[in-house]
Amino acid sequence: MKYPGYVKNILAIVFSLVGSVSQAQNEPVFFFEQFLHAKIHFKNRSVTIVPMNYDAANDKMYFKRDGQLMELVNLTTVDSVVWGKKVCFPYTNHGFLEKVKLTHGTVFIQWRVKNVNVGYRGALGSITQAKVDRVYSAGSRGSQHADVYQLKNNNNYYIIPEDSFKEVTTLKQLLKQFPHHTTAIETFVKEHNIQMQQPHSMLELLDYCLSLQP
Repeated sequence: MKYPGYVKNILAIVFSLVGSVSQAQNEPVFFFEQFLHAKIHFKNRSVTIVPMNYDAANDKMYFKRDGQLMELVNLTTVDSVVWGKKVCFPYTNHGFLEKVKLTHGTVFIQWRVKNVNVGYRGALGSITQAKVDRVYSAGSRGSQHADVYQLKNNNNYYIIPEDSFKEVTTLKQLLKQFPHHTTAIETFVKEHNIQMQQPHSMLELLDYCLSLQP
């Protein structure tokens, strides 16, 4: 893909080539299945449009060009990265947070996702902890260890009362922010079987809590 000269100059400043993933990092887990065009909004009000993806395991933004990954750097100059009209990741003191607009307010998600090996595919689709051989049904035979992975998240969640990020990841933190609604929130969690490790369930709970505000 060709870029105008001014875009190349910007890319030379804000992107650095990533040859391999550092061993200190978790395995990358990309937010989108493909690299999609996003708008990078800078604090000086300039905007650059490039194909991007978010690594939800390591809180990094990547740009892909000519089969190579480029990491977004100089983050103090970045205001936010936006895909379309709904997916927005502002850059904050906590790193990149997804800004999610709910019915009764706004929640910010700090994604922390890992691809965890939970076992190996066994007979009839069961998951075992022992490796098993698989026979290819397309005519050729061979053995293949069928590793089974699941995405596990340990996300943090924030709301902004009085223009300050407040973490509401745990029930204790949540009740602290809504001290006058403790009983109602605990009842909602029980009646709706809220699983706080599941993003959609957590957002349901947070939307309810935001509805309790004056």
